[in-house]
Amino acid sequence: MNTLPISKPYNTQYNNINFRCNKFYTAQEIKDAAIVSNKEVSEGLEKLTKKIKFVNQILGKNDKTNKPVSTQIGDAFVFINMDKTTKGKTKINIFSDTPAAVFSYSGIENQYKKIETPNIERQSLNIVISDKDGRMCNGTLSTIDDNCTTFERNIKTGKRKAEGKYFIMVPNINECKDQKFEMNDFGYNKTTLTIRNIFSQLFNKLSLVKPEINLTK
Repeated sequence: MNTLPISKPYNTQYNNINFRCNKFYTAQEIKDAAIVSNKEVSEGLEKLTKKIKFVNQILGKNDKTNKPVSTQIGDAFVFINMDKTTKGKTKINIFSDTPAAVFSYSGIENQYKKIETPNIERQSLNIVISDKDGRMCNGTLSTIDDNCTTFERNIKTGKRKAEGKYFIMVPNINECKDQKFEMNDFGYNKTTLTIRNIFSQLFNKLSLVKPEINLTK
């Protein structure tokens, strides 16, 4: 009696090629997933400022970090460099590498697809603090969407000026900041926007006539 050879199990991968369905997202779904609450920003800002103050205390009066000190906020790591070797001033560099936009338009109306390996963008805050009163002398804030804002304060006169892609501060008018236009943050994930908001909050608080945060005490 002739017998047929036993069949091999059916290979669902078709010669190792995996088939998967592309998932699409609406604009509203993307916006909802990226919402950052005021509580999350406040807690993240408090954690960051505590870490900065800790580094300042450890360094003493005339020292600087040899490598960045890190702290984790949500899913992101924030790194801190500090230099206290300039008399009367403390230089602080804060940065975090977060994903660029993680969604792109699919070509189908109101349908967006997720980018599997998004680029990484560095968000940073470089500030110089007066040891005398804790006020920010100079500062540069760089966040998503090519947003860069510079700040300068004349320590003797108190006159301040700041300008960036999205706002301008009018000199000699207390806390007068004009929003130029709305920042385009669509497509970024919650982690990136959380860091953006925390860095921006810290920058804004330090730019006040009487700063709400003192990083050197």
